[in-house]
Amino acid sequence: MIMIGVQFLSTIQAAVILAPMMSLFDQRGNVSQSSYLSAVLLHQLSISVIAVAALFLASYFPYVSESLVPIHFGLAAALAVTTQLQDLSRRFFYVTERPAHAFLSDLIAYGSRLLLLVALALGSTLTLNQVWMVTIGTSVAALLLMVPDLLRLDFSRPAIEAVTRSHKKIGGWLLGSSVIGWLSESSFFFLVIGTVLGPAQLGGARAVQSLIHVVNLLLQALENFVPSTAAKSWLSGGAKFLLGYVTRMSLLGAAAIAVTTMLLMIFSNPLMLLIYERTFPDQVAILAILGAYYALGHVVTIVFAGLRAVGVMRAAFWTQVIIGAVSVAVAWLAAKYLGIIGILATLLLVRLALTSQLTLLLRKNALAMSGTRVRTEES
Repeated sequence: MIMIGVQFLSTIQAAVILAPMMSLFDQRGNVSQSSYLSAVLLHQLSISVIAVAALFLASYFPYVSESLVPIHFGLAAALAVTTQLQDLSRRFFYVTERPAHAFLSDLIAYGSRLLLLVALALGSTLTLNQVWMVTIGTSVAALLLMVPDLLRLDFSRPAIEAVTRSHKKIGGWLLGSSVIGWLSESSFFFLVIGTVLGPAQLGGARAVQSLIHVVNLLLQALENFVPSTAAKSWLSGGAKFLLGYVTRMSLLGAAAIAVTTMLLMIFSNPLMLLIYERTFPDQVAILAILGAYYALGHVVTIVFAGLRAVGVMRAAFWTQVIIGAVSVAVAWLAAKYLGIIGILATLLLVRLALTSQLTLLLRKNALAMSGTRVRTEES
């Protein structure tokens, strides 16, 4: 439960530091790479202080206080700080076009972590403190790859102020979008399923979802390169290049997810029997709906990268507010009167509405801003 809290705190980092950096690094102008890193490290310091303070306050809540004893609080705080720093470093390697460094960082942080935990589990009784200390240690080990960059830090005040201003333009809207967007995501709808239809229905739906969750590998990988590539496309060729890139990536990813979904639907019975030793009611229909949902989710991720590239986050936020309000209004009714398939179909329709609106928003603003830029250059 404490780890869930630590992971939730990382959403703040993702919204106000990582996402802006992935989209704006190539638009930094005269700001040097070292100065940019200095600025985001200062931002990260502020986020780390917030994370530690949040954990400290949480330690006074009932139930949490029983488990978050002083040693656990210290480890949880160190865990939040070190894992966020490692995530920042690997994203910085991506934007500075060092994918080999990013891969090595992940290999050290996650690969060695897995091996050490398995070794400890086989050798003795694995404790919570050991898990946390291994996680902290492997994150710190991965951060050693950043030493050459850290030795070249340049805390130039004008550069830091420029980076801060550029991040503020979209960071706040991204944070709001992350919070509001949760109301139109599968997590919220599965919460409603458990509340209205009961734990048995929720368990079955989650079991089927875990089978198709393999496509999340693709969705998680997108954030490593799509935002920066979208920004470069916008800078080099305006709306034509950006919209072309968004269209190509959307179609390729959606096609891959569609093929994966069809294979899972065909072999759903043997796969379910292999994993759970049983099958579930409506599992093929659930796979079809969730496959389409994840395909649209892929498109939303690509389109959002395009919106970040052109800096149109305010309108995207209000679009999500409207869609989120509709989700809250209809989710319980759909679950109560339409059952498991009905509420999942509603989830799909909500995602389709969000995808359509964000796509139109990107196209409209990219074409308008590109036209303005051409007229300015001609003048």
